[in-house]
Amino acid sequence: MGFLTPLFLAGLAALSVPVLVHLTHRTRNKTIPFPSLMFLQRIPYKASRRQTLRNWLLFAVRCAAFALLALAFARPFVSTPSQAATAAPGAARTRVVLLDRSGSMSYGDRWTKAKEAARRALGGLGAQDRAAVILFDGTAQSSGEPTADHARLAATVQAAEPGFGATRYATALRLAAEMLDASTLPVREAVLVTDFQRSGWDAQQDVRLPAGATLQWVDVSGGAASNLAITGVELSRDYEAGRERVATTARLVSKGPEAKGTVDVVLEVDGRVVRQQRVSLAANASATAAFEPFPLPSVAARATVRAAADGLPHDDAFSFVLAPGGDVRVLVLENGGASGRRSLYLRRALAIGHRPRFTVEVKAAGMLAPDDLARASVVVLNDAAPSAGAARRLREFVERGGGVLVALADQAARDWPVDGAPLLPGRIEGAADRTADWGGTLAHLDYDHPAFELFRGPRSGDFSSARFFRYRPVQAREGVVARFDDGAPALLEHRLGRGRVLVWTSTLDTVWNDLPLQPVFLPFLHQLLKYAAGHVETRPWHTVGEALDLSADPELKGRDAAVVPPSGQKQRLPASQRALELSAPGFYEVRRLEGGSWSKLAAVNFDPAESDLAALDPEELHGALTQKPDGRRALGTSPAPTTEEHEGRQALWRLLLIGGILTLVGETVLSNRRPAANRKPGAQP
Repeated sequence: MGFLTPLFLAGLAALSVPVLVHLTHRTRNKTIPFPSLMFLQRIPYKASRRQTLRNWLLFAVRCAAFALLALAFARPFVSTPSQAATAAPGAARTRVVLLDRSGSMSYGDRWTKAKEAARRALGGLGAQDRAAVILFDGTAQSSGEPTADHARLAATVQAAEPGFGATRYATALRLAAEMLDASTLPVREAVLVTDFQRSGWDAQQDVRLPAGATLQWVDVSGGAASNLAITGVELSRDYEAGRERVATTARLVSKGPEAKGTVDVVLEVDGRVVRQQRVSLAANASATAAFEPFPLPSVAARATVRAAADGLPHDDAFSFVLAPGGDVRVLVLENGGASGRRSLYLRRALAIGHRPRFTVEVKAAGMLAPDDLARASVVVLNDAAPSAGAARRLREFVERGGGVLVALADQAARDWPVDGAPLLPGRIEGAADRTADWGGTLAHLDYDHPAFELFRGPRSGDFSSARFFRYRPVQAREGVVARFDDGAPALLEHRLGRGRVLVWTSTLDTVWNDLPLQPVFLPFLHQLLKYAAGHVETRPWHTVGEALDLSADPELKGRDAAVVPPSGQKQRLPASQRALELSAPGFYEVRRLEGGSWSKLAAVNFDPAESDLAALDPEELHGALTQKPDGRRALGTSPAPTTEEHEGRQALWRLLLIGGILTLVGETVLSNRRPAANRKPGAQP
């Protein structure tokens, strides 16, 4: 038990008032007309009777009223032993202030309130107390070991600014727990200043404060919040009059109790508005804005879907890169008399692809022209042998970075030119006939190879059901990617310059096998041709917190580069560093410093999870931090009382005040209803 305002206990001195009233009160004289008193005897008045208390009940009620009022104004409160120990006067403490600087803290006035709360937490420390500040979002940044230099910590808070990262509590809380565990001071506290965003906490994470440490928190969320966010775009490409076009569909999400109504959404390309749409959004709903197709720029362009800014402006724009040339151009070469029949399964399988899209051109091998290779990404020799001149051009095409897929059968093996020998990984042998034993099967696959890594997981594709009745063994010591059940190579890879040649020792139709009838044929063929063409899907956008991998860009090999981030402040990227951290939404441009005009453009967007401002119950987080793994509360830990808890422990003053008022009312009633006998002239109350 304690008192918030103990000076009011001096009001107990007012208990002397009823005593004085009872001891000094004189009954008023009542004048009564009376005839001559000459015949009456004079008797002296005895004052001793006035010094005696006659009505003890009324006296006790009046004293109780004054005592209850004095205690009520002294504001008594109840404290537990652990809290009394924590707040022991003069005890030195270690306090770690965790300040949330994630993207959601930019909503409304949250950041202003958070900095003020952090300053208050540091301002309440004494000279012997030590403290530290941890700024966190997806990562945690500490001011160092707890220190008594509180001015430096206040300067750290003053200079802090909210970032664009996602909220992650676990990393910061683990760092705070380590600091508190290493402290030798008697009182250890963690003060968490955040908006308690639900997406930032995973209940499965094992984070605990050390025994005896307490957690206080400041919730700056301000209750339920409403936010509009553009969470993604969908790009669909087609061709019109030989020119590539793109149609964009943006997804908008409204979170919170407030309906957004009608929202204007625009599509900008290189800063110019090209399309505009209007959508209607209710509370906690989503909608799409579909823009009409428009011609794709000839070079990579900066595109942005934008809506009117609200309380959280970071997610009101969604950026992406529009780049031409996303298709894989496939040139299929056949024998002159095939008339496209051998490529029926091949063409139909590639017509279904859309990420990327395959554009297929079928020609006779004898009609191959140099311009055909200039337009192709990959060449498929579908049981066709090139001429000597075509073989030399194909070799140059591969050395420059192109890809070739060779499907061996009768025609290719019989007519393969000597000049084309460098394209093959080894000598072609006679056809193996497995019709007598109902065909061979694929028994050994290298699932680490890009052609088969899609089928690495369970139930992702079964090659064992395909039957191969004939195939062409190739004598090769290396480069074998898949083998038949008799050990003969089924798929081989041969590197040549900057490109690659893949050799499939059977056919791509149903003449020698039934693989085209199996479900795995279509994804396998897509993977095979993408790998042969060296196709790497260019991501139209990234998310804040990711890293841009530049190690695969040959244009930057051994060269320094310049990076222009969304802020516009150019930075140098040394040749030894080939990963660029994407820390802000907008466009990053990487340029080669010398030797050409090569550049790479990357669009970065706010994390959609950070746009959901739904709040976590602080008690849920507190319970996870102060509970043992078996569910029991950690010894010596106690949650710092919230405002409601403080008020609850101080509610006794209200009861005392009400009791005092009721006692005064009772005193009034009691004093007015005394028996008449007690109110004789000269009697005391």
